[in-house]
Amino acid sequence: MSEACRRFIIVGLMIFILGGMVAYQQARVSAGQQPVILRVPGLLEPRVLEKPLLERYYRYCGHREPMSLPEGVKWNWAGKEEMSILFPPSAGWRIIGEGGRLVITQEVDSLCPADAPKRHLAVKDGLVAIYQGPSGSLGPLMRVTDLRVASLPPAWREKIENGQAEFNSEQEVLKALDSLDEFRP
Repeated sequence: MSEACRRFIIVGLMIFILGGMVAYQQARVSAGQQPVILRVPGLLEPRVLEKPLLERYYRYCGHREPMSLPEGVKWNWAGKEEMSILFPPSAGWRIIGEGGRLVITQEVDSLCPADAPKRHLAVKDGLVAIYQGPSGSLGPLMRVTDLRVASLPPAWREKIENGQAEFNSEQEVLKALDSLDEFRP
């Protein structure tokens, strides 16, 4: 047998074996099983084995809210590169690998749904101001009242200055401000 014939048989056998391995992996994935991971250092990077954690991070209050994969998106053990196509950084997404799992986070400049209706009072230029969100959050300024902090009773002044004047709704904060009408100029 000639050298060319032997090389042809060896190459054909290698193609047959590799094709069988690819077909086996595809059959496992199609059946909903995890693929067999072959690790060849420097050549193949291991795939992510656990379903990714998808969450939304609200910058104004610092809370995280779990999310589910969008309708029609299949995970299929996709890696960071594949997921970055579905969740692009330009849209506020950040993908981090933690162990064998991807954490996909969308960062938004707002308050979480639980904190959005809350209000708190704070001092702005010596006046009482109403901010959206709980005390300590970076919620937006709703409005500045005409109440001078210096003219308030000590208990209210201390409460506002220490960030303890927090309310669960717009109605609650308005009711509290109504009770301070006698201290208006």
